[in-house]
Amino acid sequence: MNLITNHPYISLTLFILILNFIVKKVTRAKYSPLTKTFLFIISLITQACSPFAGPVDKSVSDSYYYSKSKNDIYYSCMGNWFELGKTKLNADVKSFEVLGLDFGKDKNHLYFKDNIVDLEVDYDTFYVDKNNYNICFDKNHVYVPFGYLPYGFEKASREKNYLWKIPKADPKTFQKIDSDWAKDGSHFFYKYNPINVDYKSFETLNKNFAKDKNRVYLLETYKLLQTLIIDAPTTKKINDRYIADKNNVYDFQDSLIIIPYKNINDLKIIEGKFLLFDDIVIYNGTRIENANASSFHVIQFPYSKDENHVFYHGSIIRNADPKTFSIFKASYYSKDKNHIFYEGKLLKEADVATFGPSNKKNSLLYKDKNNIFRGNEIIKHY
Repeated sequence: MNLITNHPYISLTLFILILNFIVKKVTRAKYSPLTKTFLFIISLITQACSPFAGPVDKSVSDSYYYSKSKNDIYYSCMGNWFELGKTKLNADVKSFEVLGLDFGKDKNHLYFKDNIVDLEVDYDTFYVDKNNYNICFDKNHVYVPFGYLPYGFEKASREKNYLWKIPKADPKTFQKIDSDWAKDGSHFFYKYNPINVDYKSFETLNKNFAKDKNRVYLLETYKLLQTLIIDAPTTKKINDRYIADKNNVYDFQDSLIIIPYKNINDLKIIEGKFLLFDDIVIYNGTRIENANASSFHVIQFPYSKDENHVFYHGSIIRNADPKTFSIFKASYYSKDKNHIFYEGKLLKEADVATFGPSNKKNSLLYKDKNNIFRGNEIIKHY
């Protein structure tokens, strides 16, 4: 009672904090009443300090804004003027309209972000694709802003332009297929560059290969490579990584990997990562040495085993007993009846009988009767 009478403000604060805690627990709300109040106040302060009256057209873009007086147009990326700044456009406010995420126009100019791009496009026929904000058109060409091009595309001769004019693209028939591919009525485009292929028979096979009736193509980061090694007429997709023709299975990462086969009619694919045929197992484009295909299976990726061995990412875990092998909740640790392993390698210091998670909840530390481990290192102080 003395606390309440002698320190009423402290008592009131404690009461509010306790009540706030109880309400949050009872309602199971994400935020407590005090937190919601605090966030609301911050929101009011932010709005009061904002230099903008509001977005010009929020349904199209969150980057073009009216000034407080509504006498000017500003570009501010995602409205984050505090961190990313803002730029006043010399735009006619009455005629200004938002064309796309980073495009606008008034009666005098076309804008990409805060830059005038009148000299790069045909003003009267320019428009932005409603379904792909990074593609824009006029009556003559198809464009992509340089800032939207794949990383490393700056090797193109940018000069002082803001928009990349896609070579040979027909604005009447151009359409995006996915993030890598597009086409028009006459050409396919890979990373916004036209490719020289047979248009009628061309198809993408997976993320590494494409083909037409004449040849197979390897998909590099920014270009297609032709290869005469692979027989195009008999080439077929195996999965999102591999293909096969009448003679071989193929993989392409940094280089073309050729895997001869005798018979792939009984080809088996496990978790999209392992290929089993001719009594061999292929992982990551390479044959797993000593793997027995008939007894091979995945325990929990990246762990797999057959009747004789346990594998980690396709490499044999030395000394691991497949019959007693198991994986801990923190899957970089595993064990058999005699050993503890970390990422497929023997953890010599660990005692298999007492090894397990530490007592701390959600801790990634493991321990045995002698030591505490973080990864494959022993922690001296804990």
